[in-house]
Amino acid sequence: MRRRGIFILVILLLGGSLLPPVRAVSAATASPAPAQRILLLFDSLGRGTDQEGNVAELQRLLAAYSAQVTLKPIAGYEPGSMSAYTGVITVVNNDELGITNQAYLQDAAKYRGAVLHVGYRPPAGMQQALGLKPGVWHGAGASLSIGGFTGIPLDVKKMPYITAAGSGRSYGLWSSADEGMQAPFAVSRGRITYLPYLKQGNFTGMAAAYVLKDWLKFTAEPQTYLVIKEIYPFSDLELLEELADRLYQSGIPFIASVRPVFGNTDFPAMKRYLEALRTVQAHNGSIVVNAPAVRPPVNTKDRTLRGKMNHFINVLTEGGAVPLGVAAEGYWTYDKEYSTAGMGFFNSAVLYPDGETHYMEQMDTSAVFASAVYSLPPELLQGISRDGKAMPQLPLNAGVTYDLPENEDGLEELLQSLKNEWYTFADYKQASHKVSTDIHTLVAAGGVIQVDGHTLDVDYIPKTVIDDYQYQEKQATSFNTLFSVQNQFFIVVILAALILFGGLLAIGYRLYRRKYLRK
Repeated sequence: MRRRGIFILVILLLGGSLLPPVRAVSAATASPAPAQRILLLFDSLGRGTDQEGNVAELQRLLAAYSAQVTLKPIAGYEPGSMSAYTGVITVVNNDELGITNQAYLQDAAKYRGAVLHVGYRPPAGMQQALGLKPGVWHGAGASLSIGGFTGIPLDVKKMPYITAAGSGRSYGLWSSADEGMQAPFAVSRGRITYLPYLKQGNFTGMAAAYVLKDWLKFTAEPQTYLVIKEIYPFSDLELLEELADRLYQSGIPFIASVRPVFGNTDFPAMKRYLEALRTVQAHNGSIVVNAPAVRPPVNTKDRTLRGKMNHFINVLTEGGAVPLGVAAEGYWTYDKEYSTAGMGFFNSAVLYPDGETHYMEQMDTSAVFASAVYSLPPELLQGISRDGKAMPQLPLNAGVTYDLPENEDGLEELLQSLKNEWYTFADYKQASHKVSTDIHTLVAAGGVIQVDGHTLDVDYIPKTVIDDYQYQEKQATSFNTLFSVQNQFFIVVILAALILFGGLLAIGYRLYRRKYLRK
């Protein structure tokens, strides 16, 4: 029988909302110094246009390649700063206004590092180097083929594209059967690359990853992971265990992105949570800690996040459910407090698209993780044409994300979706991960997890958690014996008085009868 205690649920919800202050501890550094330092410049964020969100998409793609990114508007570029970076990306979303910052124009002309231009109006020097002839596509749509994916129909508006290019390398192919258009998705030659069009939320983001992989000279073999998120202590934990078992029987490893609990961690509900997570771990599931939700208003003076995250990681570890990474929205890596106090224990991360952004202390330079996973919804890959039956290898570490199903029907739907798409998922713990708290060091590599130097035995038989828990401590009392004796004394006195009163009534009644019945 599925157990859901309303009282426990309320207590845990209150406990998980960044509750009591906990002593701050030193967090681990997110990662060693990055190999790539990228300057990402933009003329506008394209609000209300088809290009809106493309800058944020680039930020998350670059994070998946472990690049450290500094984000600045072109108008705010300062002379001489370009030389400090291994690569420069310029995003031009405005198709009418030119770039007027002379410091940028002069430094860009002299820069000899890797250069990537995204959007409208590639510079004249780039056009000459690549033999480019840029244009703007005004058709209603076009189809994209790249990396084993073929003929993906996409809606585009005022799309900048390449009408002609020289002898450089081309990536992918745009086509339109009705108007006879054929054009490369991107072109590259030496250190210079031009990517005309990128839109957040459709397949152009994944297509851009093919381009960035070469532009960044990323040589590690990318992996694709299955990520199950929205897992809470009050979720249907029996359904979670059933999902883990079904995936295990199908030979599918997965990542469980679990929501943290910051208070009441000794309650039976928390113990059941740990039991379920240990079962997940025993069925080839890897655990990552999902960052807590941030809701406005943000209290910039609240610096308790580090202590709370540290405590929860320790609770998981000591309960036998060892986390290997952190999961958060991409903007967390650009916040000084969130990236250090919330994510700094880990060198591995799963990065979700931004929802509502609520910064505490925003930075223009990102935190970096040695291993980062770019998450994408299954809808992005479902039903699209491809070479062969199996899903082609994606160009970066990617996580296909599903929410934990709410019922048996949702579970069957999820499993059928995985079967239909012929994914090949990797085991997250085969990669290298490190987590450090104030008292524990957790390491995973080659499928082996170690806690403080000792190998963790992931085999586990679930136990029943007893609900016999005292939710409220007994209050200290005094004079218990005296009050007990007094109570007993008063009870005796009252009983005696009642008996006496009853006797007097009986006597009075008899006297009454003798007096009046004789007459």
